[in-house]
Amino acid sequence: MSTAEIARRLGISEPTARKRLAQIQAEGLIRIRVSAEPADLGFEASAFIGIDVERAALGRVAETLKAYAFVDSVAVTTGPYDLMIKACFETLRDLYDFIFIELAAVEGIKDSHSFMVLHTFKNEGLVGVPGVPEPAER
Repeated sequence: MSTAEIARRLGISEPTARKRLAQIQAEGLIRIRVSAEPADLGFEASAFIGIDVERAALGRVAETLKAYAFVDSVAVTTGPYDLMIKACFETLRDLYDFIFIELAAVEGIKDSHSFMVLHTFKNEGLVGVPGVPEPAER
């Protein structure tokens, strides 16, 4: 969304919108990123991987996993898995090696369960701001 559109929606001037946007970016409150379909970037396999972790090792394991460049997200979750990660792999062999070699070597991981992504219907991240109405459909 352009800063002109942000300004219009918030009822402020465009220079004010640009200044506020720069400020919240500098404070680390938001990051601007591009979202692309992994297959369009040459990744053959994407997967969600649920990971069972020893409780005392949860933080250390999460820090280890987030260091991998191909890991898109790492989250502590409720339910059957302690951690859930999403990762993109150039080849199926890379996915295999990650699951059976890399994860197996991380101290504190008890087990993992993989879910390959066959098709993605939405991959945009969060959109919108609570309390700010979306514009009417055009």
